[in-house]
Amino acid sequence: SYGNGVVTPHASFLALDYKPNRALNNLRRLRRDFDLYTDHGFYDAVDVTSGQVSRYWLALDQGMIMAALGNELTDDHLQSYFARGYVRRAVKPLLKMERFTAGYAR
Repeated sequence: SYGNGVVTPHASFLALDYKPNRALNNLRRLRRDFDLYTDHGFYDAVDVTSGQVSRYWLALDQGMIMAALGNELTDDHLQSYFARGYVRRAVKPLLKMERFTAGYAR
């Protein structure tokens, strides 16, 4: 069961490193149960309650998919690269929790 809400295929690709069989099974189910996969890859997302598919390919999603696949196929080389001291120090400030405030942007 998918539960309620919106599911995005790229999340399953990101899970490959942690739960590869479950991630691949989820991608197979998404492809089987929804019109979510095309010759160009997976669409952005699906509302699993209504079955409505967001028929867009987002560069952000495709980038995460490619990075996850590349990392998986190279035995975590991409992850190892970003874990190096100088790269980690440069990237860490960008990964801080984003803080949202109420009001209008100025």
